Amino acid sequence: MVTFTAAFDIVRERACPYYHRDELLILTEKAVILPMGRPACLILIRELTELMFRLMPHTDNDFADQRNKIYSCGGCTGLINFKLIETPKNMVMPDKEGDVAISGRIDTVSSAELLQVLHMWQKTGKLLLNLQGGSGRILFRNGGIIIARFRNLDNQDAIHTILAEKHGHFHFLPGLPPSLNRAKEIGDFMKILMSGLKKLDERED
Repeated sequence: MVTFTAAFDIVRERACPYYHRDELLILTEKAVILPMGRPACLILIRELTELMFRLMPHTDNDFADQRNKIYSCGGCTGLINFKLIETPKNMVMPDKEGDVAISGRIDTVSSAELLQVLHMWQKTGKLLLNLQGGSGRILFRNGGIIIARFRNLDNQDAIHTILAEKHGHFHFLPGLPPSLNRAKEIGDFMKILMSGLKKLDERED
């Protein structure tokens, strides 16, 4: 059940490759709902994720103290500014919120940030990776990792190696075949991520 919902109107846009002025963004604790037909920008999703935690303490008064603030996303070639508005009364939430393909470059959003976003939003689908060090894939079910492969490495070893990659492209495709509905997760997500980041820090030191 969705308990947090915030609606934003894009009030200014400059050279943004995806979104335009007067388009609507909907943020819930489960998903980001984007304008119809627009691709998902992971940089915007990251900005909205951080914003959600800042706004949650203000839900009791319907964000009254936040209505005049202008928020920004400008992590790529363009810039958009958006502000809170009243959530449209006739808005219909889709059954599977945020089920959209996501594409991007690892040099603009790190591998660790990408994995955390997919985990936090409890995504189900395939993350396809074409990185400088090779190709791979990570399968998510409700935010947990059930399969990971990179080059000739599997599971945690694959994740730890992916975290070290700095260049390349990714593409997330929502949905998995029914045969994977009961597949076991390869381990606790945060433990795998933190151990991988620790190894990365040790290697860089």
